Amino acid sequence: MRICGSRLRRHGLIVWRLSWAERGRLMQAWFMLHGVALALRWAGFQRVYRFLERGIGTIAPTVGDEMQRADQACVLARLVQGAAVWSLHAPTCLHRSLTLWWLLGRQGIASELRIGVRKEQGRFEAHAWVEREGVALNGELDVGSRFAAFRGL
Repeated sequence: MRICGSRLRRHGLIVWRLSWAERGRLMQAWFMLHGVALALRWAGFQRVYRFLERGIGTIAPTVGDEMQRADQACVLARLVQGAAVWSLHAPTCLHRSLTLWWLLGRQGIASELRIGVRKEQGRFEAHAWVEREGVALNGELDVGSRFAAFRGL
């Protein structure tokens, strides 16, 4: 029990170090992770993807410093991962990636949702991740070389 208590305190301290805007995005990511999980279960991937895509299609891309947008993208990726730690269920890579992709789009940051497959030791494996300018934001940097990504979702 002590370990759990110290873990909660450590995570609580991390949350208090965030700015108010980051705390808001963390909560938004937390709710979005649960919403995406439910929606995928009830409506399926294609419907959820199209619905989320409509929500970000109207947001104008941000204008400004490229480094600032890259920093924002990395912060959002960490916030989604943090929200997944506190989730009521175990979010899959698809839940986390759809959430991150949507949040980036809502901030006007262009990114691509990638879904790839591979056969490893006789097992079929699938993985989802988000890329920005060819770099994976959530996951290992070489994920694109380890999974064959589908084209055109």
